[in-house]
Amino acid sequence: MLVFEVEVFKLFVVVLARFGGLMVSAPILGSANFPVIPKIGLAAMLSLIVTPLLPSLGEPLPESILALSAIAATELLIGLMIGFVMTIFFAALQVAGQIIDMLSGFAMMNVFNPALETQVPVFGFFLYLIAVLYIFILNLHHLILQALVMSFERIPPGGFVLNPQLLGQVTLWGSSMFSVGLIIAAPIAGTLLIAYATMGILSRLVPQIHIFVVGFPLTIAMALSLMAFMIGFYLDMLDTIFEDMFRNVDTAIRGMA
Repeated sequence: MLVFEVEVFKLFVVVLARFGGLMVSAPILGSANFPVIPKIGLAAMLSLIVTPLLPSLGEPLPESILALSAIAATELLIGLMIGFVMTIFFAALQVAGQIIDMLSGFAMMNVFNPALETQVPVFGFFLYLIAVLYIFILNLHHLILQALVMSFERIPPGGFVLNPQLLGQVTLWGSSMFSVGLIIAAPIAGTLLIAYATMGILSRLVPQIHIFVVGFPLTIAMALSLMAFMIGFYLDMLDTIFEDMFRNVDTAIRGMA
């Protein structure tokens, strides 16, 4: 009975390491607004729930502390990778906000996002908040945890394999965040570019107009108005983004199996 309890405890440790990696890197769960102690408690609680449900391993976990630590490190890497894949899509929202800020005139000021612990564009912070609220409304944060739980079916504890093709795929996902951000910002960015072109023509036709005095309030008002009108489009984009996010998470899990 003592041997069985030791094996269960070792399994709990490696499961906790995988959940810990997700709690560090995943969006929302890895936010600095989420205190550390509740993070640890949530990871431990989920590990206690999942550990008894896992099928028996083909061979017991090693007795050596170093060997067990190495397995726990790979489990931590799995959780970090899953959270990182999700974070890429949230970075696309920051890219979209940066584009809108540069064209509207808000680029001269940034706000501090405590969730990311960095200075972010004003519109980027707004798009991030909308995405977070949308996740909670649709209970997608449950799917984030479910994705990690389902990973144990394909990657049993100690079954991590580093696939070089996965690293290349993650690089492509990272580059795609710029195209996704551009698509989100396209309606506002296109309209503001037309507005700048129009003001440039007016400044040549009527030199008495102070474009810098008129231009900044006009572009800011246009950006805010267009953002209010495109909320529905943005929510539709979020549906597509989250579908791609969980699809890529599944691909990443299969790539580490």
